[in-house]
Amino acid sequence: MIYDNWRQLLVAVAVLLISSRARGNPAATALSSSSERFGLRLASSLGLAQPHSNVAVSPLLLQAALTLLYAGITPDSAVAAQQLRVALELQQLGSAEQAQRQFEQLLGELKQQAAGGGCHLHLLSKFYTQQRYTFSFRDEFEARAAALGIDVQRLDFGNWASAAQEINYEFLRRSNYSVGELVSVGLLESSSGSDTPFLHVSALTLRAPWAQAFDPQQTQRINFFSSGQTPKLVDAMFLQHRFRYAEMPALDARVVELPFATAGLSLLIIYPNRFQGLATLESQLQRLDLQQLRRQLTERKLSLTLPKFSLLAHTELRSMLEQLGLAKLFTPEAQLHKVFSSLLSSSAPHLTAVPHTVLLELQEAGGEAEQTFVAAFTDLFRSTLSLVINHPFFYAIGNDKTLLLAGHVVDI
Repeated sequence: MIYDNWRQLLVAVAVLLISSRARGNPAATALSSSSERFGLRLASSLGLAQPHSNVAVSPLLLQAALTLLYAGITPDSAVAAQQLRVALELQQLGSAEQAQRQFEQLLGELKQQAAGGGCHLHLLSKFYTQQRYTFSFRDEFEARAAALGIDVQRLDFGNWASAAQEINYEFLRRSNYSVGELVSVGLLESSSGSDTPFLHVSALTLRAPWAQAFDPQQTQRINFFSSGQTPKLVDAMFLQHRFRYAEMPALDARVVELPFATAGLSLLIIYPNRFQGLATLESQLQRLDLQQLRRQLTERKLSLTLPKFSLLAHTELRSMLEQLGLAKLFTPEAQLHKVFSSLLSSSAPHLTAVPHTVLLELQEAGGEAEQTFVAAFTDLFRSTLSLVINHPFFYAIGNDKTLLLAGHVVDI
């Protein structure tokens, strides 16, 4: 009788929490849905295209910057603008200007909340184009970009090597010398050709403390099984704790959420049950509602083993963005006349390259580690579940407002 009463109470509380979340700020919900839809399409498509390489991409950085360009399209390009609006998943965010303001507020809040507390988050974004007298960035565009934390610069691309060196050094310096080379001479030459160079260069670095620390003394070596490779011994962290967790037969996967100690961020791991099940999973993720998936998670006591790693991924995103419906940004059809003021209508450039870099570090550090495991009332009736992450998996990092980072890990 007592157990039944407790169970009914817990169910009622869960329903109230879900209902209150659904009745939350409609604008915030629309922005979160937009970010997650765009991010899952981008990250899962990259994963399918790069099955043997680690994938890491920041949907937030890219969607904010590309929305800025979408807002810069001349009204004469209504058809192109509508295609970009759909590809960027902006249908529920109002006008282009309203969408920009939402991203502006979101980025400002995220940076403020992530400051301090042991969180190391860099969000770096910049547009570069050729230094010519025939066109320049409009003052209004520069102001809108600055509000989003995006820099702009006209650069002398007469010497490819010097241009690449200047771009790389700036991002290296601003990332605390952690991101390596983002732009190569070959990329500049091949992407521009006879076109005027116009690049969006971006980088994200993240090392954040967990809400509940892993004990470094529990870190041990385990085999990580990568497709087509000999198992590799890697460092893996261990923690027995209560996590939000679910088994998803429809995805043939298990899902676990690990909260960070800052900005409401959490790491969502979608772990295929089958060793070679990542590609099938990523095909399904393109149609997944991430918010609906999270609502299926319930707290469960787990013995979790998770690889400790530092992942650095460099990706040139032009071809993938073209496949996702943004091809017109890379052609003169974009007509970015609200971005550039030019003496000749034909002299305003279109986007030529989108080099993107992510550095993600997962370590033990976090909130004070518990010396003893404290079980909740409902845990008394369930055994501790063991979850060992030892083969390729998909991950997403974000909060209830945005998808900050997503990708897959196939090699450590």
